[in-house]
Amino acid sequence: MKRFIVVCLFLLVLILTACSSLAQPTATPIPTPTLTVAPTRTATSTPTSTPLPPTETPAVASEWEGIPIMPGAVAGDGDEEGYVFTIQATPQQIQEYYELELGKLGWAASVQGAGNDSLILTFTKDASVMITVSIIAKGGEALVLLVK
Repeated sequence: MKRFIVVCLFLLVLILTACSSLAQPTATPIPTPTLTVAPTRTATSTPTSTPLPPTETPAVASEWEGIPIMPGAVAGDGDEEGYVFTIQATPQQIQEYYELELGKLGWAASVQGAGNDSLILTFTKDASVMITVSIIAKGGEALVLLVK
């Protein structure tokens, strides 16, 4: 019986050895190289600034209905009822100009109203004629409206 156990052990070792030698390691997959296309630059147009043809700035009158227009005024326009222009000035500079210039012509400042970025000046002459100077400021520019 000893012999039988030894033979069985021998066969078992032989089978295990045979099985382990038959076992092949599994292959590790190797990635296949692929062709990657690199992006190429496409020609693009670069915008260029094309100068615009010169435009004529409307002439600004030096006065309207006997009322002086502040020097430096641009884009002025008006009729017999009012005149409007823009200027690069502060409301305070415009107020000082009209108080001085209209004062020289006999106009007296009678009422003044102020708001955020706006100012209304009222001038009278001979108690029968009145003019208002409305000023609306935005940024470094002001819109001035003269109304008789």
